[in-house]
Amino acid sequence: MNITQKLIFTSCLSFSLPVFATVGGPQSIEVLGYEAKEQKVYLLKHYEDGRGRLPQLYYYQFKNNAHPNKLIQVNSLYINPKTQKVDYDQDDTHFKKELTKIKKRLQPLPTTHAKYHIAVNQKTVQRVPTWYDPKQKQSEFHYTYTVKNQNFKSQQQQATAYQEKLKITQQFMIPQQNKVLVTVQYLGIPYETGYMIEDPVLLLPKK
Repeated sequence: MNITQKLIFTSCLSFSLPVFATVGGPQSIEVLGYEAKEQKVYLLKHYEDGRGRLPQLYYYQFKNNAHPNKLIQVNSLYINPKTQKVDYDQDDTHFKKELTKIKKRLQPLPTTHAKYHIAVNQKTVQRVPTWYDPKQKQSEFHYTYTVKNQNFKSQQQQATAYQEKLKITQQFMIPQQNKVLVTVQYLGIPYETGYMIEDPVLLLPKK
């Protein structure tokens, strides 16, 4: 094989490899804990796909906050020192160092075994093209729902799923707050064999 043939062969390989690369992966929630002084609950959203991006840090703020249900995204840990811009694909050394500082201030959330259920307020179904063949169709479920029991209730939530199932996977009581944090899991990524997404949902006392 001469040099020209080798270059052509290598080019063909480079164009064919992405076809077999992973395009999707699950998204999971790791609840880190409660910061008593600032009255915050921190959590991480992990993106377990082929990209390998840094997990996204969020928190709920309860101190002097009229909207405690709002999930606040943290950007400061992701500033690339070279570009001074948010960069989720950079080396994780700085991120891990700063995250360790935050974790030292947190106390774990106790789990709760109380019964909570998902109340679907609205569900619509669409037939959409599959990711592998636009001529074929699959069901796409659009949910509007709340999570509740006799004492607590969430605000209205939304989910787009590719299986007809929503499931509560984690349940925590928040210290000193009389609030509950749960995670809801569903098949939210249709690529390949399909991947699960986990969303955090905050429950407040019923009025």
